[in-house]
Amino acid sequence: MDKLGYMRTLVTVAKLGSFSFAAREFGVTPGMMSKQVKQLEDILGARLLHRTTRGVSLTDVGELYVDEAIRILQKVEDIEGSVSALSAGPRGVLRVSSPPSFGRTVLTPIISDFVHANPGLRIELGFQDDEPNVVASRLDVIFRLGQLRDSSLVGKQVGTAPFIVCAAPSYLAQAGCPENLAELSQHNCVVDGSMQRESDSWSFLDDKQTVVAQTVGGNFFSYNTGAIVEATIKGLGIAYVPTYAVVGELVSEELVEISFDNIKPKVEPLYALYASREHIAAKIRKFLDFFTANVGSDSGMLGVIVPSL
Repeated sequence: MDKLGYMRTLVTVAKLGSFSFAAREFGVTPGMMSKQVKQLEDILGARLLHRTTRGVSLTDVGELYVDEAIRILQKVEDIEGSVSALSAGPRGVLRVSSPPSFGRTVLTPIISDFVHANPGLRIELGFQDDEPNVVASRLDVIFRLGQLRDSSLVGKQVGTAPFIVCAAPSYLAQAGCPENLAELSQHNCVVDGSMQRESDSWSFLDDKQTVVAQTVGGNFFSYNTGAIVEATIKGLGIAYVPTYAVVGELVSEELVEISFDNIKPKVEPLYALYASREHIAAKIRKFLDFFTANVGSDSGMLGVIVPSL
């Protein structure tokens, strides 16, 4: 009796909502998948799935079982990865999520080097601006910028990310360049909702490291940093984004930095989040150690992410 196998079957069927789709995932027949779920239901003495001609859905008992099964399967995967790491380096799958702009600019080059150094490990990298559910998504590591909100996750600060005020030369030629912080209120500002706690206010630091808030306004708002950067390149207005999001555009001079006397852009903490467990999986530990050792080491990325010591 392969209870873990039955768990994997049920979790996959529940995730995909179909025996047929789940069967393709495992390379077996839908009938085999249905039989395994039925055997699990017989063992438990409870119905786990509602079956209709349109598909399947979890019963109340099934939802409880799947939630626990996901945790158990993740724990088994972590144990297997830890044992493998002792002999032949980390193996299996490492699932990572990050905001799109950070993932493309900073994370992907580091992951590429990490995979070269650890060929037995497969990396699955997803881009999400919002914070996904670690357990339900079976994610191992989530990178997030700014203060933490979910206390159920373990957070390790792996660096800091300075911000930058920037605009396209075409916008500045038309509207002029603000000479001080207060003049931002007279300009069209494109606002990144994923990076700002207040949609109409940008935070800076004065020479005493005191937070200074500046009211801004404009006709473009987005929760996606990439969209903000593209709109700024098109000359729509002034943006306030993490420096890592515009490194290439600053080099190509599609965007230029705007600075103010005695005022510095904010610096946000960068965290790696993972599910709260007694022991961090070896593959996660090795990946985070590799990240902190390599982030910012590229001369083209110096100052974009400052690693935590």
